[in-house]
Amino acid sequence: MKEIPKRLPPLSSTVRELYLKSGNNCAFPGCKRRLFNIKGVFIGQICHIEAAEPGGKRFNASQSNEQRRLASNLMLMCYDHHVETDDVVRFPVEALWKLKMVHESKFSDVVETMLDTVRDLTELVSASFPKNLNKMNRVLGWNNDSDELTEIMEELMFVIEKYSAIPLPARTLFDVLVKRGKRGYYGTELSNPVLEIRQATNLSFDELKAHIAILDRHGFIKDDGPDEYNMEAIAVMSLKSGWNLWLDIRRFCKIEKIELKTITHDMNFSVLGEE
Repeated sequence: MKEIPKRLPPLSSTVRELYLKSGNNCAFPGCKRRLFNIKGVFIGQICHIEAAEPGGKRFNASQSNEQRRLASNLMLMCYDHHVETDDVVRFPVEALWKLKMVHESKFSDVVETMLDTVRDLTELVSASFPKNLNKMNRVLGWNNDSDELTEIMEELMFVIEKYSAIPLPARTLFDVLVKRGKRGYYGTELSNPVLEIRQATNLSFDELKAHIAILDRHGFIKDDGPDEYNMEAIAVMSLKSGWNLWLDIRRFCKIEKIELKTITHDMNFSVLGEE
């Protein structure tokens, strides 16, 4: 039975994550309004990027109710800018994603001044693991037997554990790399010219360099050398077994009409399996 869209309140852990990453500032560029006043009262607004219910701004019918209340779909703003961003022409989903990413990345280094018991923001959001890979096996036509799927599952679990250590801004860039990646000059499946990615994301050189360094350090991308146009490129890594996991995930999401960011950004790997 198809799920009926219903507004669900954010989980307390989600609200905590949003507050920690806000810097106590409205996420709108240049806005200096505080989210908490001097009495410690929250006067900001928890805003949906894609609306919680039909009829709302940027409502996405393909999302589940749970996905709509994830931190990745929420941002904190003052009332005025919440109203202003209801203009979907000026502020489509991609624009709000960019505002959120840029704003939260600015304050990731000062979270300790807000709550000094928090040391690692990646621990605030946990990856959801698939119970099996039966759905992926069926959708992609692998036709693997149970023993083969068990081996693949073990390899995937190891990758998910590694991916969970990637900070949110770098995961957001990784989503772009997987989504835009094309066959590279040297045969890699998901390759991207660095200059093209910089222009597509509007990241500064230093921001892009930092995110790339993190993804490279954790083994998720590699230097793909100059392409046929002599442009430096980076490629998404295949696994040691040769499995191009992220290409298969992209294919799976396209067939199942699931947003790629559900996995690359929200780490909801459970969608790959069946109950």
